[in-house]
Amino acid sequence: MDEQQYKIWRQLHRRVAVGEQLSDEEQLVYQSGLAELEAEEMAALSPADGEWQALRAQWRELAARRQELARQETILRARATELERQYLALTHYPIGLEI
Repeated sequence: MDEQQYKIWRQLHRRVAVGEQLSDEEQLVYQSGLAELEAEEMAALSPADGEWQALRAQWRELAARRQELARQETILRARATELERQYLALTHYPIGLEI
């Protein structure tokens, strides 16, 4: 919508906003302009398909990385528990890290 069309639409919108009735022709111009503005807004808000694909790929990579880190955490916690057990067996003193 160009600037002139927007000025016309904005005047119609103000009239609608205060409850004024539009003629059939004005109503058609108003509804057409409203649809055009909404379409422009949606186009501006919606990323392109390529952007969605890139975001989905990044999401999958991050989910896989999180899963790998969780697996490593489990292994490290088990190792820490085993080392604490061995230390206790050798020294009879608990480390008390509560990992």
